[in-house]
Amino acid sequence: MDEIFRRGTCRYFKEKMPVPDDELLTLVKAGMQARAVGNQKSRDFIIVTREDLVKAISHNSIIAGPARKASAAIVIVGKKDGISFPEEWTFDCAAAAQNILVEAEHLGLSTLWMQVYPYQDRKIHLCHILDIPDELDPFCIIAVGYADRAPVRMNRYDPDAVFLDLYGSHKKTVYTGK
Repeated sequence: MDEIFRRGTCRYFKEKMPVPDDELLTLVKAGMQARAVGNQKSRDFIIVTREDLVKAISHNSIIAGPARKASAAIVIVGKKDGISFPEEWTFDCAAAAQNILVEAEHLGLSTLWMQVYPYQDRKIHLCHILDIPDELDPFCIIAVGYADRAPVRMNRYDPDAVFLDLYGSHKKTVYTGK
């Protein structure tokens, strides 16, 4: 569980330090291991290692710039057609992304999650760059590499956001554990 609490957002990657192929594949395997409602096949993964494509991806949005120096990127692509629960694909993709982020921390890699869905301009740009068919929806891009500066790590625990048994009662009971 240490990886969950250590994981941070990296905006500064070391250039010219490739992530080994087997580690990129491990990240994708971690993503595939995430829950999927009804065990549906609602996501695909694109491992991007070509420098020109990684740089092109970094122009996908105003927040994607830091990805230009990343060694690789993993794009999670949602598939809505032919699945049992098409309204759930975004949850399946988000669970996969979180697994990738945690496994990257475990492997000593740094990451930056950049959302694509639901922004149509980002989808069009990414589909054009990576030859993704129009009927599929790129969900997010995860830049992967080695940190040039320490990633931003935050303690997000807020005891005021934890309630015991009932929410919104006039007397708030903060759960501290038993």
